[in-house]
Amino acid sequence: MNVRLALLAGALVAFAPVAWAQQANTLQPPRAAPVPASPAKVDQSRDAGSLEKLNRDLDAASRRVQSDTLGGQIQRGDDQMDADRARIERQRAGATPAEQARLRQQYDLRRAEHDAWRSGKEQQQQRLETPTLPPPPPPNEVRTPQIEPRP
Repeated sequence: MNVRLALLAGALVAFAPVAWAQQANTLQPPRAAPVPASPAKVDQSRDAGSLEKLNRDLDAASRRVQSDTLGGQIQRGDDQMDADRARIERQRAGATPAEQARLRQQYDLRRAEHDAWRSGKEQQQQRLETPTLPPPPPPNEVRTPQIEPRP
């Protein structure tokens, strides 16, 4: 009896890899036959229109992001100027009149530079928010044949 069990176990061990390999091969998906090309033409006019709309939408979104970035830069610059103004006011409070005049002149110079920078950033932002219109399409050239008088 034990001999038979040993032979049966040996046979199972010997045939198990073969059975496993056959089972593994059956789990692979069958290969699909190639689909023949249709002789009918596909209308791609809607696809081209939707692609143009997608490109316009992407461009508008990009412009909004750039405009928001510039707005953030302007706000940070303004906040920095407010902090500089408060710092200089504190320094001027305990300074001599000559030092106060120097600090005021320094602040005025810094303020002028900031105003010029801010103006440039606002112009950039305005250019982004008002996109240029595309050039008009060329006029249709309809050529009519010359009308010849009858003899």
